[in-house]
Amino acid sequence: MTDEPLALAVPPELVEAVASRVADLLADRLERNGGPDPWLDVEDAARYLACEPHRVYDLAASGRLRCAKDGRRSLFRREWLDAALEAHGEPEQR
Repeated sequence: MTDEPLALAVPPELVEAVASRVADLLADRLERNGGPDPWLDVEDAARYLACEPHRVYDLAASGRLRCAKDGRRSLFRREWLDAALEAHGEPEQR
């Protein structure tokens, strides 16, 4: 028995065909759904910022993160999250 990994003989043309079909299916799904959802809830915003949800609530409560309300739900746009990071992620100037 050898220590070499098992290599599967998959023709590159087959890999390319599968990748192309997957890309077409994803593009069709995005087009049918109107593109990516522009609104993120707290859980999605936390994933986007790579932090805990309570951090998103804290940033919104302190006014450092723009937030829209839909009843009790807090909603965010990706560009608002990016703007908050850019505004507060830079070193302080003295």
